[in-house]
This record gives sequence, C-alpha cells and structure tokens, in this order.
Amino acid sequence: MDATAAKPQAKKAADILVLRCLNSDCRGLLAYEVDDHNVLYVDLAWSANQDGELRYFPCPKCGGRNVVEPFTDAKGKTGHRVTRFAPAP
Repeated sequence: MDATAAKPQAKKAADILVLRCLNSDCRGLLAYEVDDHNVLYVDLAWSANQDGELRYFPCPKCGGRNVVEPFTDAKGKTGHRVTRFAPAP
C-alpha cells in the first residue's frame, strides 16, 4: 500500500439545528429541525398554522409568528424555510 495515496474524504454530516424563534428578544425553541439556513430538515410545512395566505409556526414563548415560505434551491429541489418573524396580531 502506498503511503502517499490519498485517503477517501469522509462525508460531512448535515448540520441539524433546533428552530429558534426569529424574534431576537425571544429566541424560544420550536419543535422543528432546520439547517443553518432555516430550511426545514423534515418538510413539516403542512403542520404550520395558516392565516389567509400566511403560513407560520407560532412561538410558544412570545406568541409571535415564524413565517414559513416555499423556496427552490440551486439544484431545483423544492422545500420550505422559516424566513422572518411577525408579531402576533
């Protein structure tokens, strides 16, 4: 075996984070997993609350709305991500 042969690179695991409220004063934990771009790891957008066209995950701590919107990545894969915070009406 040649000592200079390159070792195969190990695949990096996906970084999975717990979704936190996007309200900077709250940062409460929500029961969803996201990546570092707030893309839902398991696409549970169907479980989001809906108010008209607005879909959101309510924060259990502050009561605000963490808005969920569809998107398409560079490879053409569709999914949903949490994009912004809206205070509760």
